Amino acid sequence: MTTALVMAGGRGTRMDLDEEKPLIKVNDKPMIEHVLDALLNSRYVDKILVAISPNTPKTREFLKDFPVVIVETKAKGYIEDLADIMQDRNYLNEDEPVMTIVSDLPFVTADHIDDVLTEYYKRNKPAMCVSVSEELFKEYDIIPTLVYEGLVPSGVNMLIANSQEQEQTIYITDNVELAFNINTLHDLDKSGNLS
Repeated sequence: MTTALVMAGGRGTRMDLDEEKPLIKVNDKPMIEHVLDALLNSRYVDKILVAISPNTPKTREFLKDFPVVIVETKAKGYIEDLADIMQDRNYLNEDEPVMTIVSDLPFVTADHIDDVLTEYYKRNKPAMCVSVSEELFKEYDIIPTLVYEGLVPSGVNMLIANSQEQEQTIYITDNVELAFNINTLHDLDKSGNLS
């Protein structure tokens, strides 16, 4: 079984909205609720941590209705907060496999989660980056945040809970739902194409 860590502490400044980013609604539900539903219905996820920060007090309140463990971060930044959590033995055991997932993937499903985890455990490597082809982004007119060798990281990764450098593989998925990492109003507008 696997622990999932939902990163939900960012300010979402690129959205330029008053609402906290994890609570922005897609199909009448906050984005983070879509992610939690997918994780709760996964065959392989047995514990869910949600990282929040002083930037997301309403998200903290919203999470009270869900069977998750809330992790307070210092809002130092995504990478810094993630590194702190991965080393915190109050939440994760040493060398425990952890799926990290952003809170703004409103089209992710339990089947996508299970597909990623099945692939990860087949590979027998400590880390795996889930990526989507840049071509899918072009097809749906989504603007990627980062492109490396024609691939775009999806916002879903697998890591081992320690502070050491980890050998990583890249899993290229054709699930366009993992491409809809909603970072801007443009992304939010284009996400209607999948609704």
